[in-house]
Amino acid sequence: RITSQINPMTSFAFGDIFQYGDKEYIFLAETEDILYAARILNKEQTTILTKGTEAAIRRNSLMLDNLTYSFVILQTRELRERAAYFASTGKDRFDGPIFTPLNIELSKEDLKGIKDEITKKKCVSLKLKELVKDIDI
Repeated sequence: RITSQINPMTSFAFGDIFQYGDKEYIFLAETEDILYAARILNKEQTTILTKGTEAAIRRNSLMLDNLTYSFVILQTRELRERAAYFASTGKDRFDGPIFTPLNIELSKEDLKGIKDEITKKKCVSLKLKELVKDIDI
């Protein structure tokens, strides 16, 4: 667990789920100025993303190693059929003090999938790769 530098009242570990505003996120890592979190898409957004990715695969698109297609379909019961999406990871602004931790624990399968997506995709930030590579799941 690390205490959030952005919100010192909260401590997060890799895979912790929180709400900020009206969106849900999975905490990945944090530096002094950047909080890395994967946004959890709703089922409709996940369906659109999945269909777009399948179409890109059919086209044999060179763009597949792009953050637009960087996501993990979650298996955790409360989040099933929703995606952890990495397109804006490290770019979201978490300026306010209100982070609401959610009482949902990701399955080991989801944690491993998220770590693999981060460490194996070329398009993911090198800093984020460095921050999560040694995390034990």
